[in-house]
Amino acid sequence: MVADETEQQLREKIGSQKKSIADLPPLPCIVHETGFTSPETKSKAQLIKELSDNEDRLELLLESKRISAVIRLQDELHPPEDSEDCPICLKTIKHMNNTTVVRFYCCGGFTCKKCSEERIAKGKEEGFDEMYRGKCPLCPERMPKEGDFKKVNSLVLEHANKGRAWAQMHVGLHHLGGMNGFSLDENKGLKLMKEAADLRYPDALLEMAFAYSGETLERDESKYMYYLKEAADLGHPYAQQELALTYSTHEKEKRLHYTTLAASQGNSAACGMLGHYFSSAECGLTNSLTLAKHYSEKYFEGTEPDDNPLSAYKIAFAAFELGLDRYEGIMEIPGHSPIPKALFWARKAQQGDSPPIRGNATKLISIIETKAKSHCTNCRKGAEGSSFKRCVRCLGAWYCGKECQVQHWKAGHKIDCTKRK
Repeated sequence: MVADETEQQLREKIGSQKKSIADLPPLPCIVHETGFTSPETKSKAQLIKELSDNEDRLELLLESKRISAVIRLQDELHPPEDSEDCPICLKTIKHMNNTTVVRFYCCGGFTCKKCSEERIAKGKEEGFDEMYRGKCPLCPERMPKEGDFKKVNSLVLEHANKGRAWAQMHVGLHHLGGMNGFSLDENKGLKLMKEAADLRYPDALLEMAFAYSGETLERDESKYMYYLKEAADLGHPYAQQELALTYSTHEKEKRLHYTTLAASQGNSAACGMLGHYFSSAECGLTNSLTLAKHYSEKYFEGTEPDDNPLSAYKIAFAAFELGLDRYEGIMEIPGHSPIPKALFWARKAQQGDSPPIRGNATKLISIIETKAKSHCTNCRKGAEGSSFKRCVRCLGAWYCGKECQVQHWKAGHKIDCTKRK
């Protein structure tokens, strides 16, 4: 298999790189004798980076194998029931739900999310033929304009009356909330939602679970779990993540199973949880700062850094500890310093509402800054009571003067510098 061959190649390359590095003097000795920006220092630092990159690739490859095994097991236990091909790109959509497809109210057709995003982006380009702007890609009709609820409601009701589950769920949700021109009617809303759920439409099953969680109806634990698990086993990532959280620490295998499934589909909350599990060696996983950092970073893809202080702290801690270990305690080699990135994420974690996380972030910032600001990051001149100026872009480097700042930027700080937001 290709993955097995890649794993073998990586292991051989890592072994060779470790031998080459072991033949060189320790990095602290090189820095002491030649300085932080010498060719000798930069040469060994680059070798360390290349080794670290390959070690990261190996860990990610092994993690991809673990994920594949979880997906295979799920498919054996619950074979996909609703796979369809996108009519535009013809790629198979394994699980049909609102996280994977976009519906068109005119004809009721769909495309995958990627094709829909590409179509929207193309429609914004200059020179795009106006005759196709706002037109359904699957039928001759023009799509309702944004905010035209009367037209949308008319089209969706027509589909719902034909027994189409996605439309029944749409109308049911709007009756439950009295939204977008639909009357507030809990009974009608629940009836339509149940009809869609009975057709095993994943989004409707998930909404029925939420209804029985106490949001709309009196909490019914057995019905809540039934609908939630049905939606999860039909591949809905939000249901999978929600289901994972219902399992106690005594059911760690089930918790990890459904968290992994949700994360494999890009669910940000599940990625954040896996980051925590790898950081704390929970749910049967071994401790891995590389994977803790990887999943915590995936949490923030498309979200604001302030949204999850725990994941922000995991990134900061992993970046600092990995840099400290890999570069033998030497943290300020230009182009290889983890300090700006670690401080960036630690400051984000410090802005959160959790006192323990704020405390840990504050402590990490203090540890980094106390040592870093005691000398000029470029020439190593001691502060000795004088006030050094910081890099205004990342607040992660200190300089005795403008000349040192310019020299350090050219030497490699431009690679390390992480713009604060």
